[in-house]
Amino acid sequence: MLPLVGKLSTRFQARYIIAFGWLTLAIAMYISSKQIDLLMSFRSATFLRVWQYIPVAFLFVPLTLAGYVGLAPEKTNAAAGLMNFFRNMGQSVGTSAVTTLIARRSQYHQSVLAEYTASGRFHSSITALAIRLTRSGLSAQAARQQALGRLYAMVQAQAGVLSYVDMYWLLAMGSVIMFVAFISAEKK
Repeated sequence: MLPLVGKLSTRFQARYIIAFGWLTLAIAMYISSKQIDLLMSFRSATFLRVWQYIPVAFLFVPLTLAGYVGLAPEKTNAAAGLMNFFRNMGQSVGTSAVTTLIARRSQYHQSVLAEYTASGRFHSSITALAIRLTRSGLSAQAARQQALGRLYAMVQAQAGVLSYVDMYWLLAMGSVIMFVAFISAEKK
C-alpha cells in the first residue's frame, strides 16, 4: 500500500489522506471487534489483520512527508532520525499499553465468567465430562480433575477473546477520536 499512498499523495492533500486513514482504521478495528471469536478460521484471522494494516499506510506516508516539508537538505538526516526515534518509541509504548490492557481485561472477564461456576449447569457439565473421561480409562478422581482443568481452560480462552474484543473496540473508538480531532483541527 505504501507505493499507492505515495502516488495518491501527489494528487490529494495530506490531510485528506490522513483523515481517510483514521476513518478506515476505525472501521477495520470495529469490524475486528465484531468478527473475532474462538471458532474463526486462520483465513478469517489473516484477512482481519490485512484489513487492519491497510489504513496504516494512509497515516504513515503523509505524516512522514509532512515531516520533511520546509526542511533544508542538510537537515533531512536529522529529521529522519527523529521521526524514526519517535515512531519506535510510540510503537513501544503503544504495544506495552495494549498488552497490559489485554491482560487486565482478560483477568476481569475471567472473574466475571468464574461467577457462573456456582451454577448447576456448570456442575452438571463437570460431571458429564468426568463420566466420559472415566469411560476412556481415567480414575474417577483424575477424570474429575481433568474435567475441571478443561473447563477452566475454556473459561480462560473465552476471557482472552473477550479482552481482544474490548481492545479492538477501544482502538476503534480511539481512531474515531483521532479522526474527529483531526477534522476539527483542520477547520480552525
